[in-house]
Amino acid sequence: MTYKLFRNIVLALPLLTTVACDKENLEVQVFLDPPQEVIVVELAEEVEYTPERLFRMSEFGVKGFSSASQGMDIYNDTVMFQAGYSGSAMYIHILDLESRKALGTIQFTSPDGLSSHMNNINCGAKFRESDVYPLLYLSQTGNSRYCYVLRIADDASSYELIQTICYNGSKYHTGKSYYDWCIDLDNQLIYTYGYYKGSNVNREMVKFPLPSLNKAEVVFSDSNAIENLVIENISIYQGSKIIDGVLYAPVGNGSGSNPGRLLTIDLQKKSVVRDGTLNCGEPESLGRYKDGVIICGGGGNPYYYFVKP
Repeated sequence: MTYKLFRNIVLALPLLTTVACDKENLEVQVFLDPPQEVIVVELAEEVEYTPERLFRMSEFGVKGFSSASQGMDIYNDTVMFQAGYSGSAMYIHILDLESRKALGTIQFTSPDGLSSHMNNINCGAKFRESDVYPLLYLSQTGNSRYCYVLRIADDASSYELIQTICYNGSKYHTGKSYYDWCIDLDNQLIYTYGYYKGSNVNREMVKFPLPSLNKAEVVFSDSNAIENLVIENISIYQGSKIIDGVLYAPVGNGSGSNPGRLLTIDLQKKSVVRDGTLNCGEPESLGRYKDGVIICGGGGNPYYYFVKP
């Protein structure tokens, strides 16, 4: 199996005054409009995972979602954040993995008044060192495609909207402009991840600097993009995570035509390291847990599975 990945070659104009990338003011160097370089990467390894079923959401004493579970993430191997919706109402359950108890549930209201698919959640840094929980980067995905940065109250009963991030350019995610947001906290980066030129089988990632939290609204333009990467053969993308410079991307919906898979992609080498088949329903999202990941198996009352990629 062969994957084709594309990325922009960044060429600085040596005769023009350039500005170093400033994460607070989103100032970037002046670049030429670069050509695309096509990188053909041979798949390193195809595997079939045997996911270990760990628990079900109802075991935490919370009501399942009547519609579907969506994005999730795990903080410090102890707290799991699970998003989902019941009808048009959107919720995030906060669950203690050690005691198997619910710590709280918040109802999320999209600031733009539109429904949110909440396809992905990423744990960020803490807003204050004394906070109990990290910031959550919530992908709106549908409609306006914002990333909402939420500060969860210490009693897990409410949230404060700290920042809204959006991309307002015209160069990337053209055609079907749906995409998630995925953060690389170690390297202070944030990526969009979604449709590429309206294709049903190719997906695009665009890298931006992770904004400082001193601005309530951040609007990225094309000139703020650091690079882009296009990955073939992904029909249905799910909530992904970047861990130690590697993207763990669940794909598919668990059906015969779109089986669940877990791609492991080295973002530095621009290569697909591993393509693993899953047998755990629709792999809605995942979070880092100990020496592997926990995958949400989909549905209103999902099972959760452990996989060691």
